[in-house]
Amino acid sequence: MKELTEKQGLRVGGISTKKRKWYSLIDKIWSYPNLEQAFYDVKKNRGAHGVDTITIKEYELELELEHNLRVLQQSLRDKSYRAKPVRRVYIPKADGTQRPLGIPTVGDRVLQAAVKRKLEPIFEEKFLPCSFGFRPDRSAHMAIDAIRKDLMAGYTFVIDADIKTYFDSIPHEKLIELVREEVVDSSVIALLVQFLESGIVEDGIVKESTSGSPQGGVISPLLANIYLHTLDVMMTARGHRITRYADDFVICCKSQKGAERVLKSVKKLLEENLGLVVHPTKTKIVDNMSESFTFLGYTFKKGYFHTPSNKAVQKLKQKIKDITKRNLTVNMEDFIKRRLNSVIRGWGRYFGIGFCKTLFRNLDSWIRRRLRMIQLRSWREINKLHKELRRNGWKGELPRLRMTKWRSSLSPPVHFAISNERFREQRLIFLVDIYQDLHPQRG
Repeated sequence: MKELTEKQGLRVGGISTKKRKWYSLIDKIWSYPNLEQAFYDVKKNRGAHGVDTITIKEYELELELEHNLRVLQQSLRDKSYRAKPVRRVYIPKADGTQRPLGIPTVGDRVLQAAVKRKLEPIFEEKFLPCSFGFRPDRSAHMAIDAIRKDLMAGYTFVIDADIKTYFDSIPHEKLIELVREEVVDSSVIALLVQFLESGIVEDGIVKESTSGSPQGGVISPLLANIYLHTLDVMMTARGHRITRYADDFVICCKSQKGAERVLKSVKKLLEENLGLVVHPTKTKIVDNMSESFTFLGYTFKKGYFHTPSNKAVQKLKQKIKDITKRNLTVNMEDFIKRRLNSVIRGWGRYFGIGFCKTLFRNLDSWIRRRLRMIQLRSWREINKLHKELRRNGWKGELPRLRMTKWRSSLSPPVHFAISNERFREQRLIFLVDIYQDLHPQRG
């Protein structure tokens, strides 16, 4: 059977694309090797159980994995597969509100991953370079770099856009229409409809899902990119500088009037054609030479200067505070290795591409102070501090201080007893070292 046909190539924004229609795809989705690899993709991403309470570990237990995958495969072959409702949970956002997540069962996540493995390469052929979120070989750092280049090229009037509750608002019928532009295999389309309309369990009650693609589903980011590809095409065809990361995007323009015209056309497309809502208060036009804007955790200032946002810094400090509670009694080297370094490393490598050397140095100092506080609390008795001071060659009078007070961690004798060099010996990661590694040329 011929699996695809090709139509005449199109040209969008100078980019040549070939239109293809996939007529037979379901057999590739249910192939055992694809299902098996999909399970390991799900396992790598971890995640909680769905409404059936079966965890990833239980799904895989002993010889159960092959059995479960074979059952899943057979349900696809005989068309008896039915997606279960997703389990609704909420996670707190920095602004005090809560973000709703929909967690499918492990089996449903495996099938979503299997579908994604086959659909993603098809749509990657048509996706444009301005889209960076949840795509192979593309990253947030690349999006940040693209924006910075546009700003430095003089496109400093920025449309900072926000789509209100995007993932919960995607119209199902319009999304499926966009999928059908590439894939017309009715079995695959039926699966996608099941994923979208499986329902939501909240407080023990099953609710209909008439729109949206729940955040938490494996395939949701791909579907989100498919739906907003229309925006990428329109902006690129008109020569506008758009940078999009999933539902977050900015458009850089040369002038205030130009930005106003572009924003008007964006609102028309999103609201009239795609059935979405542009947030009325969070969407704005910024002259970046006099105002800052924030994208993907970075604050951009004066056309080129980007640094971690205040919100990102506060989020890191809160996480460090949660880890370094004052009442801890720990082995410091083990604590640094097992609890702290991964947080510092991840945050530092993400935000280290900005102009943040002084910020990183100050955060390092604050983190070390938190650790000195823990060490004093772990020693309990001041005699242990005195012992460390004598061992390190302290010449002054032995201090009298309270071992459990925050201010004690800032005193010179404590810094002498628990030096920066000691933290290096304990393999503590310094943010400033990450910065120097990322920017050796800056010194």
